[in-house]
Amino acid sequence: MLRSSLMQPVKCLLSALLGASLMLSVYGQNKKISPGSREHMEAAAHKIDQHVAALFKRKQLTVPDGISDEIFLRRTALVVAGRIPTFDESVAFLESSSPDKRKLLINYYMASPGYRSSVTNWLFDLLRVQENFTRRGASAAAYIDFLRESIAYNKPWDKLTSELITAEGSIWEDGAVGYYIRDKGMPLDNLANTMRTFTGTRMECAQCHDHPYEDWERRDYFRLAAFSNKQSEINGQSYRELYRSLNKEDNRKNPKYQLLRQLGDSIYYTSLENPGSGRIKLPSDYQYRDADPGEWVGARTPFGKMIRMSDRRDAEDGKKRFSEWLVSPENPRFASVIVNRMWKRIMGTGLYEPVDEYVEPEKTASPELTRFLIKLMQDLDYDLQKFQHVLLLTRTYTFSTSPDLRDPSVAYDFHGRQLQRMSAEQVWDSLVTLTSEHPDQLPSRTFSKAIYLNGKQLNLEGKNMATLSREILSLDSADKLEKYLDKLIAEAEDSKGKQDRMMNGGSRPGPASGLARASELPTPAPAGHFLREFGQSDRLLVDSSSREPNVGQILDTLNGQVETMVVSNESAALNKRLSSYSSPEDKIRVIFLSILSRTPTALEMDIMKEEVAQTGDKAYPNIISALLLTREFLFVQ
Repeated sequence: MLRSSLMQPVKCLLSALLGASLMLSVYGQNKKISPGSREHMEAAAHKIDQHVAALFKRKQLTVPDGISDEIFLRRTALVVAGRIPTFDESVAFLESSSPDKRKLLINYYMASPGYRSSVTNWLFDLLRVQENFTRRGASAAAYIDFLRESIAYNKPWDKLTSELITAEGSIWEDGAVGYYIRDKGMPLDNLANTMRTFTGTRMECAQCHDHPYEDWERRDYFRLAAFSNKQSEINGQSYRELYRSLNKEDNRKNPKYQLLRQLGDSIYYTSLENPGSGRIKLPSDYQYRDADPGEWVGARTPFGKMIRMSDRRDAEDGKKRFSEWLVSPENPRFASVIVNRMWKRIMGTGLYEPVDEYVEPEKTASPELTRFLIKLMQDLDYDLQKFQHVLLLTRTYTFSTSPDLRDPSVAYDFHGRQLQRMSAEQVWDSLVTLTSEHPDQLPSRTFSKAIYLNGKQLNLEGKNMATLSREILSLDSADKLEKYLDKLIAEAEDSKGKQDRMMNGGSRPGPASGLARASELPTPAPAGHFLREFGQSDRLLVDSSSREPNVGQILDTLNGQVETMVVSNESAALNKRLSSYSSPEDKIRVIFLSILSRTPTALEMDIMKEEVAQTGDKAYPNIISALLLTREFLFVQ
């Protein structure tokens, strides 16, 4: 039996995270149980299983088999932490005799940096987060940092949503402003993405015409857009006037022009004023009899609690009122859609599919379960971490995979997990795990509010991007702005008159370089990168990642990144560990435990030993390559 030197510390960590064993309570008893407590979460998990059991009984379905410890370990690591287990994690879990070891494992991964990394990938795909807002380089760093902090502090989903919808000011003081800057100049598209993301409502057709299959009319769409209408850059006119006066051929190398241009991208472009006017003009091509082209219409909600705003005068709280309506318990879609997204994240398939097309609870396979999950999400105050934890505690989560392909036209009946390939990020992070001894301790993305000019840090005493943007955005004329720029340039020049001496070495903080988890790399990865070849989203559309196979993946697996990162890399954690064992049996077990999170069967061991007998030490890279090409490695069981 293999013994890892780190096995005991890992076991201690698992035990410390759980504490005392938990007593199961029945959800809904008169006993007062605090929402989110251990008792509440276990009781809720039990109630979910009761609803699923009732569905099986009603449909006369056979309850799927449970999964082995090996599959539970690997599934949980991939689903929660976004990577395969490390060798030490596998040994610690599989050799543990604790009756609570599955709960221990769930707690361990839910508290790990890997969980935050995995959720970051999910959220960035959902919100279409890109490294820059423009090709010229208006950085989204402050927005990215805001989202990463929200994940790190487990910000409730309704609170995060409200902060995004009501964002206003400079992105350097409120990173949530990036939500609107992401779709700058396309407010109607931003609204379509908002409704799809947070309410599972596809209204984009109504931008141009009445929806052919739903109740939405074109006027309804513009009434909804009215809530956030009239947003603009803060004092953008000052910038544009000065830019026009300085933008001359013989002026392009002028420090003032260069500084102004950079401030235009980093400060003006990423600023937002106006809290939402609550009214909007219909477009000039409006074609229906219920209103005239160019007519003012007031904001109005299409479902849930009715909210109306005046079409006669601008309001000062349009976005606030829209946000309150969006996350309100009286909006049945908000809680349902995030419940469905979390269910799919943990269980592999949504309660209804596609996950961003809302289905009423009564039309799902188990209306009782759907309603219970919505109530649970609300009871947990939209704590996504605790909600996912509840799902992980269910017996339903431990159902074995179904050999049958799911019919998308039939309501999901929970009859076994659907076998699916890892996401691009899961594949990459699993290779990183095989390469690094500690995948969650690798370099991470960095962020700074320091001032940079032409890629170099500019030292201005007492100033950073937050204070600088506050001062600049307060200037309401081109003359004031020009004088301020002259003052900045003077401050930047040291006593020797050399501006360059105020520039520190080092590049602007940002994505990690070298070996790092997918969440720490540029978002999205550049075209041609392993992540993109394996289907990472280009962040242009909501949830646009893919798990479909292609030729590029085969080339990357056979001859590319896999060979470089793991197989032929003597510094890879897997290869260094192999060198510490002498017998072929132990080396083969190490390879299987590291890649597949299980020991080889007797037949597999015989085949591998025969390979070693024939080719000697060359057999081990061959075995590693072979296992990395298996469906068992690439698929989440």
